[in-house]
Parts: sequence; C-alpha cells; structure tokens
Amino acid sequence: MKYRVIVNGVSFYTTGAAIKRGVGDSVSVNVVVRQLFENMFNAIGITSTMHVYDHKMNRVSYDVQISKV
Repeated sequence: MKYRVIVNGVSFYTTGAAIKRGVGDSVSVNVVVRQLFENMFNAIGITSTMHVYDHKMNRVSYDVQISKV
C-alpha cells in the first residue's frame, strides 16, 4: 500500500516497508514518521505535531501527516 507523507510542508509518496527502513537521512525525521505510522492502525490518515530533542537538547518540532493513497 502506498502512503503520502508530509513533513513540515514537504510531501512524498512511500510504502510501509520503506517507512520501517527509514525515509530519509535525518534520524529525527525517521523517528517521528515511524512513530506516527505505528499509531495509524487502520485509519485512512493521521496527523500530529511531534517534538524531538537533538544532541544539544534543543527542541525540534515536526508537523507530520500520513494518509493512504
């Protein structure tokens, strides 16, 4: 199944297997996309604002949306 993922306004199409492997080169983006994907269950789409902290303990926010295509 294909999914449309939007992270901070940047959208791309991917599959569930690709999300589990990692969708980009940023560890924090991979973490928030995987977490939201796991919370999706059988929903058609899900959206959330997630916060992660970098190695200097600076908070970074991501607006993430995942929907089935």
